[in-house]
Amino acid sequence: MINVSDLKKDFPIFEREINGKRLTYLDSGATSQKPSAVINEMSNVYTNMNANVHRGTYVLSSETTTKYEDVRNKLKDFINAYSSDEIIFTKGCTEGFNFLANSICKELSAGDEIILSEIEHHANIIPWQMVAEKYNLKINYINITESFDLDLDHFESLLNSKTKVVSIVGESNMSGMLPDIQKMNSLVKEKTDAIYIVDGAQLVPHRKIDVQELGIDFICVSGHKMLGPTGIGVVWGRKELLEKLDPVYGGGDMIEEVFYDSATWAPVPHKFEAGTPPYVEAIGLGAAVDYLSSLNMKNVEKHSDDLRIYAKNKLENIKGLNVVHTNSKVAGCTFAMSVNGVHATDISLMLDTFGVAVRAGHHCVQPFHRKLNLDATFRATGYIYNDEDDFNKKASDKEIAEFHKAVSHVSGLLGASYKGYRVLSNIGSDGGQEVPHLHFHIFAGEKIGKMVV
Repeated sequence: MINVSDLKKDFPIFEREINGKRLTYLDSGATSQKPSAVINEMSNVYTNMNANVHRGTYVLSSETTTKYEDVRNKLKDFINAYSSDEIIFTKGCTEGFNFLANSICKELSAGDEIILSEIEHHANIIPWQMVAEKYNLKINYINITESFDLDLDHFESLLNSKTKVVSIVGESNMSGMLPDIQKMNSLVKEKTDAIYIVDGAQLVPHRKIDVQELGIDFICVSGHKMLGPTGIGVVWGRKELLEKLDPVYGGGDMIEEVFYDSATWAPVPHKFEAGTPPYVEAIGLGAAVDYLSSLNMKNVEKHSDDLRIYAKNKLENIKGLNVVHTNSKVAGCTFAMSVNGVHATDISLMLDTFGVAVRAGHHCVQPFHRKLNLDATFRATGYIYNDEDDFNKKASDKEIAEFHKAVSHVSGLLGASYKGYRVLSNIGSDGGQEVPHLHFHIFAGEKIGKMVV
């Protein structure tokens, strides 16, 4: 079980106030906050042992190299990979998909097909679009149901002998949808010889993942969404598949031998990691993996599920709030929302005045927004440092007292407080508003009769 109050003490940023209010951070779908364990570990590398990895035989380089390579072992255990050699470090999920798209598709034939879904992140659309144009490939998109889930019947109908790649989001960064990865993998393996890839950017931070149990071929992971730093990510792939792929980037550290007219590649995983790697960021990611492992990912998963159920009930009962969220029993704690007549950015700015951080825009899922005829939404994503109060934020006793003081002060300036006054608030269309906002009326000057409801 996760005790959010105690856990927040591990995150220095929660000592801040925003606009005089305690920080309520609900934008972990964009990036997560970092615990002191991650910050301190990265600082320790720079302070006490900084040296390039794989380059030197001296103490500093050896120490840093050992720490860096040990992260592969941590990630192997974290996702239950077959071997640490299957862990490829990247700059993030976006680079991971670009690497896979360019390496896999160069071996395909004109007319071969790629399957994505209508709710994919741009990082899992654009790289495939680019290689499809380059190699004359076709992209098919799985339809989404009215409840924002994947239409598996439609998916099955798309599978055929020309299907060579299936790349699907593991957890939607908009609707919280969790597709049935195992069932989809079974269909892929039964009907095609396609490679099956999962976008794990939102999935891996929140749920216990076992790549052997899932039976998938590749998964892309984003470090900064799972308490780690930016600039680091992971591609896990089956070693036998990785050995067949050619590197996309060339340079130092990914070679075995170099001649003036040719070169040979280093073994997996190093043949895919050209140049100086983001070794400090990787070590920071290792600290994040240690932190999440100490919590037990089953506890993280349960916390997400419990928080999601609570938040869904609260949000869907707010009049005038439109929530884009799957109706499936199991889903991620992510809610994209809109209010009729109010732009998402205005909602985000208003919430910021209360110290609440949510994202506004299309969340790199622009085609799906367009399909829903939405210009933009604002999005709240819960994580380990969020609790029910973050989705049900109430004014503190101090804030209530300060509000009453403010009303009294304004009334005094207007000369309305001598014999007393009444305050009336209204909001929403039923309060006579075209654009919902909260404001107050002060009634004074003469005695007012009983209020009629």
